[in-house]
Amino acid sequence: GCNTGPYTLAHLLCRSPAVTSVVRLNVGGREFSVAKTMLAMHPHNILGQLVTHESTDEYQQIQQGQPIFIERDPTLFPYVLEYYRDGLPLLVDDKVDKRKVVREMRYFGIDVNESDLQGPPPSRDEVIRRVANNVALGLLAKVPRPTTYEINREISYEALVIAACDWVGPEAAEIRTFPEDAGKVDLLFGMVCQEVEKEAGAGIRCTLTPSLTPSPPTGVRGRPK
Repeated sequence: GCNTGPYTLAHLLCRSPAVTSVVRLNVGGREFSVAKTMLAMHPHNILGQLVTHESTDEYQQIQQGQPIFIERDPTLFPYVLEYYRDGLPLLVDDKVDKRKVVREMRYFGIDVNESDLQGPPPSRDEVIRRVANNVALGLLAKVPRPTTYEINREISYEALVIAACDWVGPEAAEIRTFPEDAGKVDLLFGMVCQEVEKEAGAGIRCTLTPSLTPSPPTGVRGRPK
């Protein structure tokens, strides 16, 4: 503690509030240590005001090294700190509700929308599934809808899959090379059949034979069983 004897370096440090460089924040029962200079970068936000408004009780608590309690969700607060460190976009785990992140950010005076939040890139299997689902929807759009039918048709890889890759986005670029590997083609079109049967419901049987050579788009028809 501070002594009353001769002024030593420790005594001066104890008396000087200006030396506090780390802010202790107790958010919902979990403590975070944050650089004071980082919070001061946004002086008009709630956290920035803690370290710039010298007349407040909270400022004095910080200068004395005491934690400031904030009744918010401690699992979402790291996204607030990420914004202070790196700005936008925010990288958000795919299991986190983006609406809650937006609400938390706005509480702290940070104006963001869900479009400012980015999830992790999809896995390779997820990209293939998205392409397969898009192809399946394209097939079903071409087929009359009898009560029960079978899809059994040779289709052009170029006509449907390439279009689906464009729809999914850059992460599907690898799938454009699948014609070079018959095993990968079989995998993709097996997933297409699964997606057709899932989207169309009961009573659907799908068998597809992909064409590995460029050809004009072919129709796909339903055939009553």
